[in-house]
Amino acid sequence: MSVLRILIADDEAPARFAMRRALSQTATEIMEAGDGDAALELIRSEVPDLVFLDLQMPKRGGIEILKELGHAAGQSEIIVVTANDSVATAVECIRLGASDFIAKPYEVEQVRSIAARVRKRLELQQRVDHLQNQLDSQSGCGAMVGVSGPMQRLFQQMTKAARSDADLLIRGETGTGKELIAREIHRLSGRSAGPFIAVNTAAIPESLTESELFGHVRGAFTGADTTRTGVFEQAHGGTLFLDEIGDTPPAVQTKMLRVLQERVIQPVGTGKTVAVDVRIISATHQNLEEAMADAGFRQDLFYRLKGVELHVPPLRSRREDVLVLANHFLDRWSSKSNQARPDFSPAAIDALLAHRWPGNVRELEHTVQRAAMMADQALIDPADLGIASSTAVVEESPFAAYIGLPLSEAKMQASELLERTLITAALDRAQGNVSEAARQLGMHRQSLQQKMTQLEIRR
Repeated sequence: MSVLRILIADDEAPARFAMRRALSQTATEIMEAGDGDAALELIRSEVPDLVFLDLQMPKRGGIEILKELGHAAGQSEIIVVTANDSVATAVECIRLGASDFIAKPYEVEQVRSIAARVRKRLELQQRVDHLQNQLDSQSGCGAMVGVSGPMQRLFQQMTKAARSDADLLIRGETGTGKELIAREIHRLSGRSAGPFIAVNTAAIPESLTESELFGHVRGAFTGADTTRTGVFEQAHGGTLFLDEIGDTPPAVQTKMLRVLQERVIQPVGTGKTVAVDVRIISATHQNLEEAMADAGFRQDLFYRLKGVELHVPPLRSRREDVLVLANHFLDRWSSKSNQARPDFSPAAIDALLAHRWPGNVRELEHTVQRAAMMADQALIDPADLGIASSTAVVEESPFAAYIGLPLSEAKMQASELLERTLITAALDRAQGNVSEAARQLGMHRQSLQQKMTQLEIRR
């Protein structure tokens, strides 16, 4: 457990004593300041993790201290403590850099809850920093970023899939990066010297789908003034990525099945066939099994497309990646815009972690870019993120993160999380002694060591 460094700034000694008593616990270092000057000096010199700042103090009041700190206020999480609980006061304090405020008299559990939240965030940030260092030291998977267990498994599957020439089906929610995965597999494959052609079948008008995929000759239909090469032929020798394959019209599905079986196409308006050497990577966010049951998608085409099947986990099921990805997008924005890179304030980190991210990685990227452009200071605040509070995560079930995943993938992720949690807790209780942890878990020492290696758990 990391040490949480707290500053209690209040001119009343009994008030400081009461808060110290409420907060005194294992792995907590508490500092005190009896006036505004001492508080300002300690915040600047010691940079505590958490500050409880009384507004009414001699020499300097809390608002004066916040004004003096300016941008530096965001380096510590500052909670204003005041007998004045007016909305105007709260808004002014938060505008100046405070994270929140509590009114006197406060409940002991209230300040303990704040300290526990800050500790949890700091521990998560330390883990993210550790994972980021691991990520930086590894070659990774091209442009793909992810340090969580689900993403590491996906990277391994992508590498194996790249060695094969089998057709591939990528399944995942909108915004999870399915095209990026397809491009990476192409880059790693033996077809990397050939073209990578991507087409969104949902964006093609139904009347033009066949022409877009297979091409047409001049005069094949009204408006066909020239001969056009279809995407299957354009991708000859390389990879063709068919996004939103579930939206392909039934008539085109039949012709696509023939291409997959025989690797020949027939352009619209001609009886001639053209042989194509192409690997098909398709993607969908739809439930194709339901579409097959409703006769909206051909069963034989489905089994042809899924020579290999990959499932992309939604961002809500791999929260370890949220801050890593957010920092990655900030770095990229700073590099492209040639502007100084801001940092996330503690409150912004909490907001990023609390959001459910229904739009997945794409939503996170756009949110970070917008925040970097809108931030007035060197720190990004929750207001810059523009995340509506109504979209914060409400985990109505411990399994909410797995809703929408295939059952096999959900079971694998849930099982890994359970094992990681129980093993880590046992190791904490045993102070890193593997033999003692194994005894607590009812396992052989060798079995626990193997599981720790598999889950990348260190003592």
